[in-house]
Amino acid sequence: MDELAEFGTIVLVISAGGLVALFGRKLTERLPIPAPAIFLLAAAIAPALIPDIRTVERVGVIALIVILFDGGMSIGWRRFRRAWVPIASLGIVGTFATAGLMAVCAHYLFGFDWTTAGILGAALAPTDPAVMFSILGDKQIAGRTGIILEGESGVNDPVGIALMIGMLEFATSDEGSFWSIAGEFFVEMSVGLIV
Repeated sequence: MDELAEFGTIVLVISAGGLVALFGRKLTERLPIPAPAIFLLAAAIAPALIPDIRTVERVGVIALIVILFDGGMSIGWRRFRRAWVPIASLGIVGTFATAGLMAVCAHYLFGFDWTTAGILGAALAPTDPAVMFSILGDKQIAGRTGIILEGESGVNDPVGIALMIGMLEFATSDEGSFWSIAGEFFVEMSVGLIV
């Protein structure tokens, strides 16, 4: 019976995460509220409704995965191909530049050691034009600019996640180096592209 209850919990968590993501999307179509704001509000309320923090984490992760996939699926291959150079430049180079700038600021302005500053920079680096789109509502940004913003929004999250995994590997490993971060980033991005 424990196995059935565990499976039921997994199905419940996945369903709840999907419902939170769908509810947030539908609500932002009717009200001028960014979807991430609804997601943050749901995350703040969830611990009061669900006492098990692991379940709250699982619901949040599933909802985030649904949101990320939804954002990336709308651009289409043909539109992506027309603007892949600026999308890659902003999504990859821009994310690394933002992470580096954030790390330098965290180190010099707030006194964090370089490893902690690097982790903080990696966590804050992915910008999110999707927030801008949800604020604009149904207004469309015409031409290539809209494609670039949509594409960059889909590229910077995986880059930021891969960078964060590399930084955590660096921070927790005795043999951590720049090359371990680069290697981890390369593996994560390669597997993501293949999938």
